[in-house]
This record gives sequence, structure tokens and C-alpha cells, in this order.
Amino acid sequence: MVVKILSVEGQMQSKSFQLVTLVLLLCWGNGFAQTNAEKPQRGRRGKAASQKKILPRRAVILTTDCGAEMDDQWTLAQLAVAPEFDLRGIVTTHAPSLKAPAAETAAGSVREVLDHLPLAARPSVFAGSSAPLTAKNAARKNQGVDFIIEQSKSFSTAHRLVVLITGAATDVASALILDPTLGDRIEVVAMGFERYPEGNDSWNVKNDVRAWQVVLESSAVIVVGDARVTLRDLRVTRASASELFAMRGIAGQYLVNIHTAWLDRDPPFIEKVTGSRDTWAIWDSVTLAYLLGFTKSSTYPRPALGDDLRFIHSSSNDQGRARVTWITAIDSDKLWNHFTKNLDRANAFFKRTLK
Repeated sequence: MVVKILSVEGQMQSKSFQLVTLVLLLCWGNGFAQTNAEKPQRGRRGKAASQKKILPRRAVILTTDCGAEMDDQWTLAQLAVAPEFDLRGIVTTHAPSLKAPAAETAAGSVREVLDHLPLAARPSVFAGSSAPLTAKNAARKNQGVDFIIEQSKSFSTAHRLVVLITGAATDVASALILDPTLGDRIEVVAMGFERYPEGNDSWNVKNDVRAWQVVLESSAVIVVGDARVTLRDLRVTRASASELFAMRGIAGQYLVNIHTAWLDRDPPFIEKVTGSRDTWAIWDSVTLAYLLGFTKSSTYPRPALGDDLRFIHSSSNDQGRARVTWITAIDSDKLWNHFTKNLDRANAFFKRTLK
């Protein structure tokens, strides 16, 4: 579990977020959302010039094992303050390091993150499954699974709901088992596997292999960011975390604190994974980088997944086979600039509502 580190002053300020929630909700329609649109320019005769077209916000559901380490928290925070996304809800899942019941523990970590963010409205949070699938045809029904299915009903093959998998895929797989047509309405963007073409995994996929077998066999569009690429491109040092966020209010200091707490929790483990006791990878943020256009990728015939976590590649003709998009590079500078810019914007809007 990540240790929560906040000063007394920070705790008092954090509570102020909750006290003005109603004010923020009333102001949202004419406040923060409008700051993301380009204002029309006046010509010589006072007529408004043509306004830049505003793209619709992309509907997203996040599935996460938040609290298993600290990258989920950073990913959630960036997603929540990004104007490009309509975060419909968050479904929490299990991981071996989470206190039982795991999904409820993860839901508590999600709410802690949201408590520290300057948000006008909070997304719904659902505790999903606290255990993996026992069989590929045995769904684990819960409110999170129902939420995924219900939210998908207004989407289609041409206009898909994005489902981010940043933990075990249990709840997404359960939804696909209960409603096989769900695959025609969703795009899965996931952090998982070691690399292509081998497969393998040490965490997200390993925590429910059957679930990923279901996902890969579905009709969903699938995008994957693997551990090799993410470890290379999304490394954040102790110093760089502080440089990015330390001066960005309560939310920024919270992000620095959980990064620091994770580094200090088990330095030998940190060094074993990253090669440095002062560096950790923000693995799950590869999913946002992809949605924001900050990645490069290749497309391959979609493999099956063996029980040993290795990919099984068909020797048949590739034509007509389902595909998988595999992320090959991430522009971390653009990603962190996006995060800090939108956290600043959210903080500024919050401060205006207090005046």
C-alpha cells in the first residue's frame, strides 16, 4: 500500500475541495469546460471570426488496481483533469498486494486520489472483482461489470467506448462473457505483457491469465503498451517528479508524495526493476499517451495467449485475422507537459471559484 504523506495544512486544504463541490458543479457549465475552447476573435467590424472546431470528448472507462503501487494514481489524476476525456466511471480490480477485499481496497485508493484533485464533478467508482476468473466461461458478476455493459449500449463498431485496462482484466472479461456483443462496441487500451512477439508478463496479465484469453478472443479493438517500452520511455526520477509537480498545489504535492513513498518503501526492489533506487516507471500512463497521440505503434495479427503467458501465433494466412496494435515508443515530454498544463488549468479554475 502507498503511504499517504500530507502535512496538517495539506489535510485542511484538501477538505476545502469537498466543501466547494456544489459551487463547482454549478459553475462547471460556464467555467473550466469553457477555458478549453478557443474564444472567437473580433474582426475590424466587430464580427466574430470563425471559431476553431472543438472535438468531442472521448468517453472512457478506467479499470484499475489502484494502490497496488503508485502509477495507477498518476494515470487516474491525469485522466481526470484532461479536457479531452469524458471519464464515465472507474472500476477497480484485484492484485496480490492489495488488502482483502482487494477491489474495495483499490476503490478506497481511487477515492483518495479524487479527494486531492480540483474536480468540478467526480466520476462514479465501482468495486469490481476481488478474484480472477476460474474459467473462461465463468463471469464474475458485479456492479462494475454491469456498469461497463450498460455504458457501452450507446456505442457501436464505428463509435467505440474506450476501456482502459491498467490492472487485471477480470471485469472487462466478465462483461465480454455476459455480453459477447460488447466487443463490437469497445476499444480496449491496456498496459500489459513484457514484449511482442513473446508475450509473458509479471503483473497485470499474470493476475488473471484467463481474463486476457477472453479479451484477446473477443471482437474488441485492442491496443497494448508493454513493460519493455514503458520502462524505457516513462521513467520518472525522484527529482523529476518534484520538478513536475511540487509547486502545483495540493494535487501536485500529493503526486510527489506517493512517488517518494513508493521509492522509499523497498529500495532494493525499485533498483532491481529500474536499475536505480530513485526511479520508477509510470507504467499505466502509456494508455493515456496512446489516446492523446503521443505514441508510435505497429499492428500485428492478434495472437492467442497460452496458460504459460506466452503468445501463440497462428501459422495460417494472416488475411482476415483480428489485429492488435502494439505501442513501440512514447513521447514522455509531451505526456508530462499535457499533465502539468491541465493540472494548472484545473487548479486555476478551482481558485477562481473560491474568490
